[in-house]
Amino acid sequence: MALGVHRLTRAATTAVPATPTAGVTRTGGRSYDRRMSASSSAGRREPLVGRAAELDDLDEVLSTVTTGAGATVLLEGEPGVGRSRLVEALQGSARLLGVDVVSARGHDPGTPYALLADALLRRDTGPAAPHARGPVVAELTALLDRVPAGPSAAPARHARAEELFTALVRRHGDDGPWALVLDDLHLADAPSLALLAHLAGDGVLPHALTVMTLRPVPRPELAALVAAWTRAGARYLEVRPLSMSACVELAQHLVGAPVGPALRGVLATTGGNPRLVVDVVHAVQACGALEPRGGGVDLVGQSWNDELDRVGRSHVQDLDPAVRHVLGQASVLGTSFVVGDLAALTGLPLTDCWRTLRHGLAAGVVHARGDRLVFRHDLVRTGLYGGLDPTARRALHARAAWALREAGAPSFVVAAHLERAR
Repeated sequence: MALGVHRLTRAATTAVPATPTAGVTRTGGRSYDRRMSASSSAGRREPLVGRAAELDDLDEVLSTVTTGAGATVLLEGEPGVGRSRLVEALQGSARLLGVDVVSARGHDPGTPYALLADALLRRDTGPAAPHARGPVVAELTALLDRVPAGPSAAPARHARAEELFTALVRRHGDDGPWALVLDDLHLADAPSLALLAHLAGDGVLPHALTVMTLRPVPRPELAALVAAWTRAGARYLEVRPLSMSACVELAQHLVGAPVGPALRGVLATTGGNPRLVVDVVHAVQACGALEPRGGGVDLVGQSWNDELDRVGRSHVQDLDPAVRHVLGQASVLGTSFVVGDLAALTGLPLTDCWRTLRHGLAAGVVHARGDRLVFRHDLVRTGLYGGLDPTARRALHARAAWALREAGAPSFVVAAHLERAR
């Protein structure tokens, strides 16, 4: 069964025509399809590449559900790494196998039970069990209009809402296998997260594949949910960055031709993040910086540098301004830095500096390597650096020279900062 699902998923996500057809151009003896992938959402052209291992894992758990078992998967990864694209592929395979798919995305943290209500109460079309349209839904729908944000304000109403949601979830599998796909849990409301964590106490949902995707953000409700489901035996899958070869493959799908060395060099600065790869390609296309070169395409001129800086900064625009500010200062220190050096540069106490950097770690902007923190995507670092006010940037280099000299850094490193401080 797993092999069959595996083939369905590949066919839906990575197929490229073997011979030229309408919408396909031939360059250098190969064919490249400029059309949207069959599995892509409307308006999206990028295919799903470099994810064979993750798809295999998801195929395996989906196959267990089709035989009547239950399974839970926690899918974690940095912004733009492809969590949502993987669950899109999973949902397509599930529907082809006759598995009912119930899905929702975290987006409204201020409304109690918004995530679960979107998944279980707002299904106007598609297959649904008879009980999902009966008195339980009617009572729950009416109750949610009177549930305040905090459980302490109306504990009886919250308790009744949890009871009704639990009944819906537990009974949904009575009529056959189903998949509950909850995307972006880091943006979900606290009552939904608390109820999902409580459900873990009874183990996997019967006849259900439960997939929950999230970013590794420092949020207590999210940590409690992950811990509860981990103890309940959920499978944890980390969506890691793409390999360089997969980044190149993705870029070639987007431009319709082999990519040259200059563009490959820029792709290397994305740190294997698929969204950044797509944004880089779209940015250089928009500013007319791609031209035919040696049977493929490559970057020309320098007009694209500022645009790429904007792409790098946009990748962290959802972070708190204080976090972006500290990361911008860290960019002056280079691709990697010691937290103590950054604290000296910023003038922050070491504990406050580390507390702020934890959000950058959770967002995947930096990661630990030995005693240092390293920018995961040099594209983001250069974007943050380029966004600094020139006068402020020179002042930061002067302060960095002093801080690094005090820390015993090599003289040539100090001299490089002094040169940039001029």
